[in-house]
Amino acid sequence: MRIISGKFKKQKLILPDPKITRPLRDYVKESLFNLLAHSPLLQFQFEKSSILDAFSGSGSFGIECLSRGASHVTFIENDKKSFEILKKNIQNFSILNEGNLIFGDFLKIQLDLSLTKLNLIFLDPPFQFKYLEQIFERLSENKKNLSDTIIMIHYEEGEKFNFSDYLDEILKKKYGRSIVFFGKIKN
Repeated sequence: MRIISGKFKKQKLILPDPKITRPLRDYVKESLFNLLAHSPLLQFQFEKSSILDAFSGSGSFGIECLSRGASHVTFIENDKKSFEILKKNIQNFSILNEGNLIFGDFLKIQLDLSLTKLNLIFLDPPFQFKYLEQIFERLSENKKNLSDTIIMIHYEEGEKFNFSDYLDEILKKKYGRSIVFFGKIKN
């Protein structure tokens, strides 16, 4: 897997075991970044943005954001082997100062979402939807600070969760068995 665009274009990433993580396929990742950059519905600007990559795996999503001009990405990963690969990728791209690496469970770590203005939150949980309600409750606790934040969720077709309880839908795209949902926290 490579970085698609920006200052790290064509540089390779180290990937964790695919049994542990569910990496975005290159064509899906490229399409998502095109949507973010060019869709009038999203109107996302990477330049100087602040991003949360909550289930980072190898860090490919967050590193792609930094490659395109994001100023900061917070990477959170709970799997020890994936976290070691994430650290290696961050070191290989020399972006230690542009990222914050956190080892732990997104639902258990002490992360004050009210301290920083996040422009984009990417959720790609490697589990079925059993924890999404807790994730959205945590995000909703900070809805005042996250009102303009785009929430992006990558999940497998067939998983059922009522996003409309927590998010206003902006856009939804299907890629084979993968679905990506873009929304904003309900006020």
